[in-house]
Amino acid sequence: MFKALPIFLLSAFALTAHAEVKLTQQDILGAWNIESESINADNSGAKELNAVWTFRQDGTMEGYSSDTNAHARVSEFRATLNYSIVDGKIQKQVSPGRSKMQDCTAVEKNGNKMFLNCNGIYFTMTKKQ
Repeated sequence: MFKALPIFLLSAFALTAHAEVKLTQQDILGAWNIESESINADNSGAKELNAVWTFRQDGTMEGYSSDTNAHARVSEFRATLNYSIVDGKIQKQVSPGRSKMQDCTAVEKNGNKMFLNCNGIYFTMTKKQ
């Protein structure tokens, strides 16, 4: 009985560690620094980013990123996309001028920190003050 208890507690923790957080528009309004992206839910192998997503009240978000890598194809990129909150998730355009949307789910949100999953890409974000 006691041997099974730690396994049960660990498995319960694993299930809650990546529970979905329901967002509202008020939760995301403003500018967010995107510090890293990873294809792994545990954020291992994360790549540092220099990007900002700014969510506006009018349902648009501006994305800005810069890359200091001398071999980058584009050193700076800026785009404005439409977004909405649907069932607690951010639904945003994949690219400007296209109707295709993608869902982004908050895996964690603690104050001005958020860990967001957009179709298998995980973003570590901090809200700018």
